[in-house]
Amino acid sequence: MLARFALFAAVILVAVGALSGSGMLDRLASMVTPQAAAPTPASARQPVTLTADVSGHYFVDAQVDGRPVRFVVDTGATAVALSAETAKRLGIMPLGAAFTNASRTANGVVAVAPIRLREIRIGGLRVADVDAVVMPEGALSVDLLGMTFLSRLSGIKVSGRQMTLTP
Repeated sequence: MLARFALFAAVILVAVGALSGSGMLDRLASMVTPQAAAPTPASARQPVTLTADVSGHYFVDAQVDGRPVRFVVDTGATAVALSAETAKRLGIMPLGAAFTNASRTANGVVAVAPIRLREIRIGGLRVADVDAVVMPEGALSVDLLGMTFLSRLSGIKVSGRQMTLTP
């Protein structure tokens, strides 16, 4: 009985050795092993960490529809808000009649033009079809990264002078 087991084990070892040398074992394993989904690129899964400036604001360099825009992160802003000047640079030029919505700002109520941005990218973060507004000329000195972008992330964490945006 022990001799039969030893012979069986020897045959198995020789077969495995022959198969592994020819690559056959790898092919057999791939046929019986379920394929995992293709992994998402590492950068798309990585959070983005921002550091507050001396006044405590979090500035971020983003890509809006493929063009660079510098934002201040503003969790108190309902929407992403672009200055008229930034909108013009991006090729977004709402006519006066497009300023149909009202927005309450620190300086009072202003008419804004609602728009939709194809995408905003920050490092590995990408959010598509982002509702935004264009502010009238001179009404905004810095573009605001508001909640129409931020609410689409899985997390925002502030710890000390660091803000982490998680996809």
